[in-house]
Amino acid sequence: MRRAATTLAVVASVLAVVGLVVRWVPIVNRALIATAALAPYLMLGAPVAVLGFALARRRLPALLAAALTAAVVAGQVPLFVADGSPPGVTLRVASVNLRYGQAEPAAVAELARRDADVLAVQELTPQLAQWLDEALGEDFPYREVRPREGPAGVGLWSRHPLTDPHDYDQFWLGLLTARLQVPGTGAPTTVATTHMSAPWPDPFDGWRADLTEMANTLRGIATQAPGPVIVAGDFNATTDMREFRRLRDAGYRDAAEQAGAGLTRTHPADLAVPPVFAVDHVLVRGATATKVRTIAVQGSDHRALVAEVRIAGSNRSAAD
Repeated sequence: MRRAATTLAVVASVLAVVGLVVRWVPIVNRALIATAALAPYLMLGAPVAVLGFALARRRLPALLAAALTAAVVAGQVPLFVADGSPPGVTLRVASVNLRYGQAEPAAVAELARRDADVLAVQELTPQLAQWLDEALGEDFPYREVRPREGPAGVGLWSRHPLTDPHDYDQFWLGLLTARLQVPGTGAPTTVATTHMSAPWPDPFDGWRADLTEMANTLRGIATQAPGPVIVAGDFNATTDMREFRRLRDAGYRDAAEQAGAGLTRTHPADLAVPPVFAVDHVLVRGATATKVRTIAVQGSDHRALVAEVRIAGSNRSAAD
């Protein structure tokens, strides 16, 4: 019994250490990215190790495992603690990956009408763009779209006017921005939809290059934006990857972390089990996400990510 408990505790400790360390190393191959994607689950080995060593009556290893557990908790607790809910105007943003245009347009339109003021989509095909125009036209009369065959289309639909659109064509899967004047707020809000390359089956170097270029581009957007910035999309990366966390430079925050929503797992959403990976994100700058949740979308292999973002009212200046 003691030997089995010790063996279990040692294995659990190793997994937890791997999950903790991989968050801080460069992701240079697919093995590392898979490990980082699984980090939240690997780190659960830390409390298991405490229990195993305690059952084996191994005091010093149990204390070390307890210290490891404390390190894991310290890194994960911020995901579940909200920043707060400041005064201001709430803008609801929904991000949906449309799975090569196979998502059911009626389901996407219903989600948008019920839960969103701005709809940001990825993998938007020309045919689905036409269907969504017809389904959303009355409630979302403003749109900026870049439809493409395959996975490279992106689009924005809004209840409020969109101006100054910009298509960043260095991203083959898309980055599209526009300015949005949210009623009751001061300077216009910049809203964006984006899709980063996948590490598989796309070339792995393309994934790294996209995230590096996105970090630089987000800094430029922050410099030019007259007010808050909200970037929604499929980043094909999780918060446990150092490359993704670099996107938060220049004052960006991950909306799920800011709202204390925990692990907002969105992919894969077309299996019999719940989604495993939180690869869809909303990044916020100069505003505060107060609520983030995921919603199933018929026909998509991603759950939609919906964020409620509080923007300072016109009598207050938006924070940088």
